[in-house]
Amino acid sequence: MEKYCRIGVDVGGTFTDFVLANRRTGTLTHHKEPSGTEDPSLAVAQGMSVLLRRAGERPDSVEMVVHGTTLALNAVIQRRGARVALVISRGFGDTMTLGRGGLPNAYNYKHPKQTPLVPRDMVFEVSARVRPDGSVVARPAEGEVEALAERLRAEGAEAVVVVVVNSYAHPELEAEVADELVRRLPGVLVTQSAALWPEIREFERTLVAVLNGFLHPLMNEYYGKLEARLRGLGIQAPIHITSSNGGTVSVDTARRRPVDTLLSGPASGVVAAARIAEQAKRPQIITLDMGGTSSDIAVTQDGKPEHTTETKIGDLPLILPVVNVRAIGAGGGSIVWVDPQGVLKVGPESAGAEPGPACYGRGGAEPTITDCYVVAGYLDPDHFLGGRMKLDAEAARRALETIAERLGMTGSDRAVLAADAALRVATARMATEVSKGMAQRGLDPAEFTLMPYGGAGPTHAALLSNEVGIRSMLVPLSPGTFCAMGAIMSDLRRDFARSRRLTLGLDPAAADELRAVLTGLEREALDWIAGEGDVIEAPRIEASADMQYPRTAFELNTAIPDDQWREGTAEQIAELFHRQHERLYGFRDDGSPVDVTTIRLAQPAAFRGWSFRSLRRGPPPNRSASAGSSTTGTGAPPRSTGGLTCGPARRSRGRRSSSRKIRRFGYCRAGRPRRMILAPCE
Repeated sequence: MEKYCRIGVDVGGTFTDFVLANRRTGTLTHHKEPSGTEDPSLAVAQGMSVLLRRAGERPDSVEMVVHGTTLALNAVIQRRGARVALVISRGFGDTMTLGRGGLPNAYNYKHPKQTPLVPRDMVFEVSARVRPDGSVVARPAEGEVEALAERLRAEGAEAVVVVVVNSYAHPELEAEVADELVRRLPGVLVTQSAALWPEIREFERTLVAVLNGFLHPLMNEYYGKLEARLRGLGIQAPIHITSSNGGTVSVDTARRRPVDTLLSGPASGVVAAARIAEQAKRPQIITLDMGGTSSDIAVTQDGKPEHTTETKIGDLPLILPVVNVRAIGAGGGSIVWVDPQGVLKVGPESAGAEPGPACYGRGGAEPTITDCYVVAGYLDPDHFLGGRMKLDAEAARRALETIAERLGMTGSDRAVLAADAALRVATARMATEVSKGMAQRGLDPAEFTLMPYGGAGPTHAALLSNEVGIRSMLVPLSPGTFCAMGAIMSDLRRDFARSRRLTLGLDPAAADELRAVLTGLEREALDWIAGEGDVIEAPRIEASADMQYPRTAFELNTAIPDDQWREGTAEQIAELFHRQHERLYGFRDDGSPVDVTTIRLAQPAAFRGWSFRSLRRGPPPNRSASAGSSTTGTGAPPRSTGGLTCGPARRSRGRRSSSRKIRRFGYCRAGRPRRMILAPCE
């Protein structure tokens, strides 16, 4: 049977979102299913069954399933991973405890350090070490690894991470130790740091490997259940998992490298936003992905998502390439509370899907942002999720009255006043994050377009745009399932890296050595792609290198065009760095050589048969707004042949404009309506 349907899935803390794209008709079908806390794969299977029924399709018409989830991220934040053991070179057992030796809080030397993912009694030292030039200093003695395996078995290690100092320069010794442990510990998942991410910096490379080991058993089990449930529905299509870099990988790669999927959900939303903004000729956008637990904010310039190799998961630094997303604990399910000093707070704790906000009627008693929307009149209790779920407005009011009482508010409308105050607090937190990020880049928010999505994004967008001074907004239809749509819009992508010390300008062979490293990474990338399936177009090679002036503290990742790294001279490659340094810092040092520290390569490859424009011909979503399937406020969504809306955001004196371009009015603040005009792009 012909296969022509692709399904995107995004598992969130409150809802699991689905989008089915029919390539034959060019239509989209959307669905939201409450997430399960004990077994998230059950909600995926239940929602998938409903989605296929809504679309009128059979399971054997599905050609691909692309799945994103925050399961790995939540496991790290909540420390719900495996009992992992770290095997590291002798003398380096305190690497995870010492970290970089910095204080968590520069203003409080008594501030406790974060507890390492691996307790000290699960760290084991081995006589294996490599010099930075790749020469071997020490090898394990006869019987040492065998004895180590017995200790690991006795300690009940569920996963083992092997780190040999400087193994990025010579990974073979680390591989020997790991292979011996795999042979002696059947069923125990083993991670090699250099095979996972061979980049310089021992603490950061060790942490990446430990995170992978920490997540390995959990995600391996989840992906196994996911496959089994989908196969049980009759879906035999390949399964891909969205990754932190905005691409996707096969489920087999995700099983081996779960650390690559830590930020999978937020990243796919930014990718979809960038593509839609490019079609709408709005290349400068700020994205607001507001779900049930958090709000993720990102900046996109020139139609391309911004990537970074310096981000944090909680307080843990992550050096893997990821889409640059800033997350704050303010979502539709974030709990509104009052601290002992009488200060109103929002989040970071969330009511989740169970029991959920008070208005869900599932036993939740604490007020949330969604309850504020209901009391303030942003949500129609009778049309939540297109009418599939009724909200309890009185329960929301009762929950907010407890907050009003603690704040000393009086009067019959005190619940409304408390809701307004909580929304102002949540908005201020978002605005602070946006303003800080824009100031660090030297950018003006007024020159950017806000693109809100997620369950509560468009509902809250007018508040944020007024607070920050953003003048225009671009709202995709069905924003509540936007990250799921981003999943099926993402290319296959994996990043590769090698740390290599080169000096352009002093070493005559530096350009040839850089070329040799990139050629090896290209070969490795193509070999990996060959094993990812038969639905892939020819990949695009994107090369770059971390460069710096000698004896400076920070590197700049500099893109190297294909013709430059294949045939260019050292001077031409160095000139790329000089130009970028001058653009960012206003000066260049032509007389200085340029150091290369890490060489990087990515190879995004589109899936065959894909047409982005075909997704724009789908039917409109449910004609109601909610924190689960929201549009831009209350009532019907805007109509647009292009599948999205955009236009200037401005305050109104209360008169309805007679312009035929106006499609939608939203409201910004309870008791103080301000109008946001959104017009079609085309």
